[in-house]
Amino acid sequence: MTFTRTIIGFVSAVVVGAAATPAVAVPPPGEIELRYQGDLADATHVADSSGKGLHGAILTGGGGTVSSVTGPDGDHFLRFPGGSCVVVPCPQGIVRPANTVTLTPGDGRFVISADIRLTEPPSAAAGMNVFQFGAAGAGVSQWKMQVDSGTPSCRWSDGSEFVLLPADLKLDVGRWYRVMCIRLSPVLFQIRVHDPVTGRQLLPPAQRTGRLQDILPSGAVVIGGKRISATQSDIDTDQFHGDLDNIEFGRRED
Repeated sequence: MTFTRTIIGFVSAVVVGAAATPAVAVPPPGEIELRYQGDLADATHVADSSGKGLHGAILTGGGGTVSSVTGPDGDHFLRFPGGSCVVVPCPQGIVRPANTVTLTPGDGRFVISADIRLTEPPSAAAGMNVFQFGAAGAGVSQWKMQVDSGTPSCRWSDGSEFVLLPADLKLDVGRWYRVMCIRLSPVLFQIRVHDPVTGRQLLPPAQRTGRLQDILPSGAVVIGGKRISATQSDIDTDQFHGDLDNIEFGRRED
């Protein structure tokens, strides 16, 4: 799939919200810390094309796979286990970047984004995680993108307070979407959904305020689900089912 705008190229656009809403803030330019464009560094690692060397280890279980697929335009994307599974054993597949230090944003502005295509109708019984660092819980920082029940949403937490921001859109099966989760300031958060080929926004950006302190997740960054576990179904692992491309983390701290 051809992607026409990265985080950095996109941010020059000026977007105005609905009539009763003030002008919607625009995300700042910054530095790409991680970019997965569907290529493999080797048989067990997804290649990081950002130049930072954060190649992602592919972890699988239950007969699941994460594979690099060539699209009709010759570009590659990542394919995760299809279908849904609520009774073990379940096909599982996730990607874990090699290092997480540069993906700990603190109080800085940052963007996480991904091109997403569902290949089957999503399960109502289980969530689907796309890209996350940290878990949900008291005392735990987190940033996260998910498409539970086919609706994109973003979550940010400093361990005490959190912001959960859904998009007013349900993803159609078989269509690519670009979703962005953006911390514009310590108190302003935004989600955007675009057509990744044309760059056209599919609905006005939604934003929400919340007075969060430093976001300092611990553990591992994970793409495509929470974990690999032979004793857990999608209800516990939030396994993503479908295709992902152009997975990015960008930051700016000034």
